[in-house]
Amino acid sequence: MSTRRVLATLHQNVIPSMSNPAILCDFLTTSYDIGGVISVMALSGLFILMTQHQLEYPKFYDKLYALLTPAVFMAKHRSVFLQLLDACLKSSYLQAYLVASFAKRLSRLTLSVPPAGALIIIALIHNLLRRHPSINFLVHWEVAQDDGVASLPKKIGADPFNNEETDPAKSGAMRSSLWEIDTLRHHYTPAVSRFVASLETDLTVRAKTMEMKITDFSSGSYATVFRDEARRRIKQVPLAFYRSTPTSLFQESDFPGWTFGCQSNMGAQASVEGNAVHTLETVDASPAKRSRV
Repeated sequence: MSTRRVLATLHQNVIPSMSNPAILCDFLTTSYDIGGVISVMALSGLFILMTQHQLEYPKFYDKLYALLTPAVFMAKHRSVFLQLLDACLKSSYLQAYLVASFAKRLSRLTLSVPPAGALIIIALIHNLLRRHPSINFLVHWEVAQDDGVASLPKKIGADPFNNEETDPAKSGAMRSSLWEIDTLRHHYTPAVSRFVASLETDLTVRAKTMEMKITDFSSGSYATVFRDEARRRIKQVPLAFYRSTPTSLFQESDFPGWTFGCQSNMGAQASVEGNAVHTLETVDASPAKRSRV
């Protein structure tokens, strides 16, 4: 039996029936250190040992941080992984730099993942901002009181966050901001742009909102986004009214001096003009011939 098949059922069929699941710690930690899909599948069993059987794994969050790549949002087991990611970041004892690094890493991924992945990331960041008020500076920079200048990078357009860094402590997220989320306001998928607008409202009125369930977004795909958009009822339907059937894409008055006729019409017009010129030449030459006769 392959390692993937074992890890796929280990947390459901094996660990609950064992009297001492801690003996699996070496197997799970080794699988978790491999990286890629194996690490994603080993996360379920490792999370159970850490939360229910007092397993200590110092580099757990560093490995989890390294797993956040665009490939995860297209993997087969992405639904379980994203739910576990949300559960792993629930603890209020997590340090601010660690949570900020995860939020910034997820924010950067919105620029390269499919629309369904962007929806999940927005939900994850929404939950992180609600659980950890210490990272609210990522969306709202306070103005310094001494000189009245905001604590932003001096060089315009420079982001101090290093996306290639695998160590959250050295990523520079504490000096950055979630500017990627603001760019999603102009996303080509309407569902994403609407969701970003609702995120700002939820963070403004926290008393009337609650955390989002990742299970509602974790199984999303292009098909689900298209289906939801097709089923959505449109309040105002845009209509185009023409008094007569248009014959061209643009009107000639919009572009004076330009012609938008097709090549066949232009060729026919040129042929007609050529025949007209030939006829005139024939008519002009006939009197000369008659005079000679």
